Amino acid sequence: MVESIRDVAQFKTLINTKPLVVIHVMREHCSVCHAVLPQLKDILDTSYPKVTLAIINQSEVPEIAGELTIFTVPVDLIFMNGKEMHRQGRFIDMQSFERQLATMYEQIDD
Repeated sequence: MVESIRDVAQFKTLINTKPLVVIHVMREHCSVCHAVLPQLKDILDTSYPKVTLAIINQSEVPEIAGELTIFTVPVDLIFMNGKEMHRQGRFIDMQSFERQLATMYEQIDD
C-alpha cells in the first residue's frame, strides 16, 4: 500500500498506527528520488506486503525537514511501532536497506 503524506500530523498518525512503515522523502525535481522510488515499491510489493510505503514530497510539506532532521533528499526511513529504526540519505544502498527491513519484518505480528 502506498500513501501520500500531506502534513506532519498525517505522518505522525501513520507511523503510530501501522507496525512497520517505510517513508520515502523526495523533492519534485530530484532525479535520484524518482529513480529510487520504483526500486522501493518493487522490494515492498515482492517481499514485504505488510509494510506501508509512504511518500512525502518535501516541496509540498517543507516542515517535514525540521520534523525529521532532513538536510538532503532522497531520504528513506523505516519506522517500527512509531520509532525510527533505520535511515539512509542521498545514496541509498538498497541491499543494506532491505536487510534492515527484513530483520524488522520478521518481528511484526499479523
